Amino acid sequence: MSRMKLGVFVVMAGRQAGGPETYERALMESLSRIDHDNDYRIYCLDDAAPAAFPSGVPNMQCEVLKPNVRVLSTALSLPLTLMRSGVDLLHATFTPPPFSPKRYVFTHHCFSTFAHPEFYAPTILMRLNALIKRGLKGASRIICVSENVRQLTAERFKMPLDRMTVVHNGVSPHFKPHSREAAARMVRERYKVDSPYLLYSGKLESRKNIVRMLEAFRNFRAETGDPVKLVLAGRRTPMSDGIDEAIRRHGLREHIVELGYVPNTDLPLLYSAAEMFVFPTLWEGFGIPVIEAMACGTPVLTSNLSSLPEVAGDAAVLIDPYRVEDITDGMLKLWRDDALRETLRRRGVAQAARFSWDQTARQTLAVYRDALAA
Repeated sequence: MSRMKLGVFVVMAGRQAGGPETYERALMESLSRIDHDNDYRIYCLDDAAPAAFPSGVPNMQCEVLKPNVRVLSTALSLPLTLMRSGVDLLHATFTPPPFSPKRYVFTHHCFSTFAHPEFYAPTILMRLNALIKRGLKGASRIICVSENVRQLTAERFKMPLDRMTVVHNGVSPHFKPHSREAAARMVRERYKVDSPYLLYSGKLESRKNIVRMLEAFRNFRAETGDPVKLVLAGRRTPMSDGIDEAIRRHGLREHIVELGYVPNTDLPLLYSAAEMFVFPTLWEGFGIPVIEAMACGTPVLTSNLSSLPEVAGDAAVLIDPYRVEDITDGMLKLWRDDALRETLRRRGVAQAARFSWDQTARQTLAVYRDALAA
């Protein structure tokens, strides 16, 4: 096939937006490293976004769409730019534009907006679902980040499976086991955490089940009597209701460390120093933090629903996230069973090794070629 001219429309880069931002940044970093045969034009919505992507790559350029108003840039500037650009194919990495003059590939990250609309503010839900439906209908090919997303989408929208390709997310190479002593020293110096701790990483919002996790942690402390803290690495969102009330009600103020947004460079050390990673989320399209923790050799507790059994395999303790006692029991099992922790450390590193962003990039390139050949 001749040299492809590819447009990539990124929506989350530069916004501290969790998994979708990680996807955009890591995918383009890997493509810049493995693909020198095609040209990329990354279309961004704000001035902070270009810093998230590789610079000085001859076949990859960023363009910030004007007038820096997201609605106008998406609906007007992007289609007009595409018409002038000579781009062969657009990749909409989170949501597509309302209209695209070029054929496009769409990445479908999560089914939660359809399965659990209660997790989202009504105005955000309406806009997001409208754009996702447009992407599912209009895309030449659809990338699903898990088989779970693919199957649910096919069932809900009566879509043929051959229009959708599973391309799993990856884990970056800097997520790897670190010396626990060195990691604990960094966490103590930089984040003032000097006690053993359980770690949660992700946004602090209702979909992530923070309130039940706090109650389970209260029960865990009562059962063990050990001076353990729960470290929350992630920012709050408008859907963070109930967290302060739960901390107050359970008497946890002195035992919770809320770090806010943590730079990607610090996360491997936070994972490595943790006694365990707890991620009892109510829904995930993939669950990148699970494989990040595993790659660092940290025992993982996560949920037994949505994509998480697919991603975690046999390398985690799986619990029912709707049952506080199940979350507590999982924490206690990991805390008390040294052999289980060691087994999960070993299995976790092996499971995480099945996922890489270079693999994601190669499989995405294959989808691009397929879309253009269709």
